[in-house]
Amino acid sequence: MADLRTINQLARVEGHGRIRLEQQAGRVVGARIELYESMRLFEALVVGRRYDEIADIVCRICSICSTVHKVAALQAVERALNLSVSQQTELLRQLAVQGGQIESHALHLFCLALPDYLGCNGFPELAQRAPAELKRGLEIKALGNRIQELVGGRAIHPFNLLLGGLGSIPTADSLALLADQLQELLPAALATIELAAGLEESLPALPPLPGCAATDGPSLFGEQLATTDGQQIVACGAYAWLDERLTDYSHAKVSRFSEHGPYLAGPLARLNLHAPLEPSAQTALHHYAPRLLGAPLTASHLARAIELLQAIERALTLCKNLLQNRVQPEQATSVLPRAGSGTALIEAPRGLLLHQYCFSADGRCTAAQVVTPTAINQGAMAAMLTALVERLPDAAPDTFKLQAERLIRCFDPCISCAVH
Repeated sequence: MADLRTINQLARVEGHGRIRLEQQAGRVVGARIELYESMRLFEALVVGRRYDEIADIVCRICSICSTVHKVAALQAVERALNLSVSQQTELLRQLAVQGGQIESHALHLFCLALPDYLGCNGFPELAQRAPAELKRGLEIKALGNRIQELVGGRAIHPFNLLLGGLGSIPTADSLALLADQLQELLPAALATIELAAGLEESLPALPPLPGCAATDGPSLFGEQLATTDGQQIVACGAYAWLDERLTDYSHAKVSRFSEHGPYLAGPLARLNLHAPLEPSAQTALHHYAPRLLGAPLTASHLARAIELLQAIERALTLCKNLLQNRVQPEQATSVLPRAGSGTALIEAPRGLLLHQYCFSADGRCTAAQVVTPTAINQGAMAAMLTALVERLPDAAPDTFKLQAERLIRCFDPCISCAVH
């Protein structure tokens, strides 16, 4: 008869989750991920709210991911209200999202994942064992925060990103300084790729899963959802395809992918679906393509490092474009309420993010759907844990526990987002 053992608190992830192990005769025969952090009911919270309240509320879903939530919500509401924004606003929003990408990827690689590969128990020991690497990571992370502060007003829960525009526009001098800082960090980003490529992986090779990501738009933005097995779903149909359902073992809805799943969201899925446009990131992807394209999950840290370089290069390009076009003060576009619905697809650091809202004629929200990367990845995490059990048939529970935690950290889960 099988008995159960619980890894009650996953370490070095955002939020509260656990793994349940099924044991027989002193070895693990089954495992399951459970996201037990309390449900926060943001989708119900915004129903009945005015259109101009939505984005400020839902960006509180997460602190790490608040900028990308804010931009996704603004885009979805604007599409529902048939509101257009200026090219300058679009470029500045893209810059803010790239800042979030830089900050989050640096945090994960240097503070959450690296201890696994250096035999550290956590952040304090990492500071003693690898001070130079940690210093580099924190410098990169700090620049990601500065980008979000420059465009959004602050790094967490930005207030300067508004419906129809921005409250204030960054000056040319501040953008030029940012461009210089980004240029100076390119060598650090290249060194991060070398670091990630040299990490010795102890996890067994696990079978790759098909991936899904937003495509057909600027970097990290998309007008449709694409999969590595050839499906193309328009933005307004993406929520139905993801097919979220409640379960009895998770406080986050689980995607069923119209019964096609599971699919993987995140850096590996993105790099398998569309190559970066930036030259240094293109070169890095080409060099490491055999380890990334169609790769198992264990290549996720290398994929994240390449995306970190891509985000720095892309942010630099955006700064140069804004400076070339001569940034100008502008007022946010005026908004009139109307009945309608809108959907936005954006790539958050951990993968595909969907915001969808419906409004009545007086501008009150009548329905809201938010699908986050970690919620999408629950099926992938379950599949990978099952594969890990098969690859480690004789593992003792303590050994399997360490490997299972490392596996889950490859997803860089944001559980607070998942249980929104």
